[in-house]
Amino acid sequence: MTSQHLYLTGYRGCGKSTLAKLLAQSIGIPAVDLDDVIESTAGKSIKQIFAEETEVGFRDREELALVEVSQRTPHVVALGGGSILRPSNREKIAATGWCVWLDAKPETLVRRLAGDATTSDRRPALTDQSVLDEVSQVMAQRESFYRDASDLRIDTTDRAMQSIADEVLAAWEQR
Repeated sequence: MTSQHLYLTGYRGCGKSTLAKLLAQSIGIPAVDLDDVIESTAGKSIKQIFAEETEVGFRDREELALVEVSQRTPHVVALGGGSILRPSNREKIAATGWCVWLDAKPETLVRRLAGDATTSDRRPALTDQSVLDEVSQVMAQRESFYRDASDLRIDTTDRAMQSIADEVLAAWEQR
């Protein structure tokens, strides 16, 4: 049994939620998706929170959800793609766990997002650009934060989830 959380960070579509479930099963600890915690607590979708409370309101809720989740017994935590934007969140992640940055080429993420029927219902656009331009721009803006927050970076482009899980598990055992 571990005393740390295993955090997964990265842009939308990189596989955090899917991988969290696989890893939790392998490690024998629960998985939790921070976006699900936020939506459950708020009683509305992330898209609705953004519309009604702006991004600042959402980030406030996200920070509170991270604090709450970080106080639980060890979990595999699928963070929201922007959770790493606030210094306090990066500090909380570093203090309470080990973090893996799941990365992928923007084109891969756009393809995955297009195949996820829940994406447009649950999550707002972050810019008014084309999807590929938005993904590329937001990833570039967040890259240093992902780098600072993570202990390991894995490129998930054109890789099977089980292969990624195996790599994370091997590194988790060696940490």
